[in-house]
Amino acid sequence: MNWGKGLTVAMILFMGFIIYLTVIKLQKTSDLEVENYYEREINYEQEIQAQRNANMFEKIMIKNDDEFVVFTIPEDVDMSKAKVLFIRPNDKNLDKPFYFESTKMLLVCKDELQAGKYKLEISYRIGSKECLQKEEIIV
Repeated sequence: MNWGKGLTVAMILFMGFIIYLTVIKLQKTSDLEVENYYEREINYEQEIQAQRNANMFEKIMIKNDDEFVVFTIPEDVDMSKAKVLFIRPNDKNLDKPFYFESTKMLLVCKDELQAGKYKLEISYRIGSKECLQKEEIIV
């Protein structure tokens, strides 16, 4: 084999490799973690302040057992509009919100969630202060 044939074979193999990588990349989805990324970035200072507000009070307790994820509001804290958002970083279709309905405890059955890693965003109001608690769990 002379060097011309070798170069041609090498170029064909390289182009085939590039085409293979392109096809593989086009088959995978790459969702953003949140849809309204720019709007959320603008409001990021408010999010930081909400996290600071949450640190001033006793936090919602999270217990991850075999069947349930249990969220408990401390007895001496008066919270309103408490919402727990399960965010799946790799698939936005698996994101699920849950709300505290005039109770101090929220049970989330693990059957409602697909197994994997979730980011939790727990938002609530204490008095006039907005609070945000962020956690990560594996279901």
